[in-house]
Amino acid sequence: MNYFITGVTGTVVPIIVEDLLRKDADSFFYFAIRGDAKGNGIQERFDAVLKSLDIKPAMKARLAERSKLVEIDVEKENMGIDPDMYAELIARIDKILHGAADVRFDQSYEKIKISNVIFTIEIYNLFRKIKERRRVAGAFAPTLYYISTGYAYGIYKTPIPEDYPQFHPGKPDNTYAQTKAEAKSFLLDKVRMFDDRIVIFEPTIIGGSSRTGRTKTYNLHYIVMMLGYLGKLPFLTAPDNRPDIVPVDWVAAVISDIMAKDAYHQGAIRLSIGDRGAPIQHLYEVGYEYYTANDPVPGHVIPKIRFVPRWFFFSMILMLKIWYQSVYFVTRARRYRKLRKGISLLEGYFPYITENKVFENAKSMALIEKYTDCGPAPALHEIRDAAGNIVEKGYYRKTMAATLETGWGGLVDFERLAKGQTSEKSPAAAYGVSRK
Repeated sequence: MNYFITGVTGTVVPIIVEDLLRKDADSFFYFAIRGDAKGNGIQERFDAVLKSLDIKPAMKARLAERSKLVEIDVEKENMGIDPDMYAELIARIDKILHGAADVRFDQSYEKIKISNVIFTIEIYNLFRKIKERRRVAGAFAPTLYYISTGYAYGIYKTPIPEDYPQFHPGKPDNTYAQTKAEAKSFLLDKVRMFDDRIVIFEPTIIGGSSRTGRTKTYNLHYIVMMLGYLGKLPFLTAPDNRPDIVPVDWVAAVISDIMAKDAYHQGAIRLSIGDRGAPIQHLYEVGYEYYTANDPVPGHVIPKIRFVPRWFFFSMILMLKIWYQSVYFVTRARRYRKLRKGISLLEGYFPYITENKVFENAKSMALIEKYTDCGPAPALHEIRDAAGNIVEKGYYRKTMAATLETGWGGLVDFERLAKGQTSEKSPAAAYGVSRK
């Protein structure tokens, strides 16, 4: 199969590509890449991805041989793709995986719309041209696979339904959720109008690998864990909430199976832990015990976090923002401006941690069991039976070990922490989110 893939510089898509290399012996890849803000070109970015892959050198060489890089600019006609290359894509592509997105929670709507909505529309336009050419040639229809998010449903007071082909999102939590909802609605309209072969994947919070605990991007719940370790999160709320966290390798395994087996071509699959998630209170207690026992910084004291009512928690956040803004106004010290910015960025995580979002996943699990070799998502925490015996080990300790081994992906400097200095590279880095 010939694949056109976006998002290969992100967190999930590279692992999907690893899996497709193993599962599809005839795979050939066209990777859509753009230069980054640091001045790295598409070849440099792809080389960095290739280096990071958890596969043998022979497989890396095979991937390099069986791929072409496609430079894109979403804001230009046909995504800025060279006309000859665009024609080649129309002639050769069998399947499209659209996994690229701006996943930052603090972006303006007009800015993030380009990456999350306009990009999806342009991808569909390419898909439509491929479909028409294959129809004229009498070839099988192409399939478009789109990585959405369970959080496109926004604010829901009841369990979030599996309502495909319907979609009735609530008020969005942020512009990320808003634009992902718009992109999903656009594709659902195409399914209804043209019966297009489109598969929508809806992962929830994507955590580290269940095998190694590692992740490429330390954001969301990792930032909360980091702030707790650094003693910068004295209060938290919603101890009974169960964050829906799924491991990146399981997400990639499901998606790559669906693509490689080529038996499921239209619908939506939610990638969720469902009712098997652990309460925040339990994750905190296990985490506190682990970090205090394995702290790499001698003498470092990790203060305990107090769980408080929501109104108190959000009042404290508001007071801190006002305080830092006021101090900055008086002193003009950039540190306080950065601290306020950091809190604003952290607020983007609150809907995923402090709001009780419950995801239905029974229909999706039936599809996963039918069309893939995967079972339910591995649980982050240990699951015990009524007698207290461990029936599922979980990978939480692997995740925590990876945070200490890597310093949360380089966000924490343990040497500076040992000297009593500011340990994170910058407040913005400590609270930051990613783009893939």
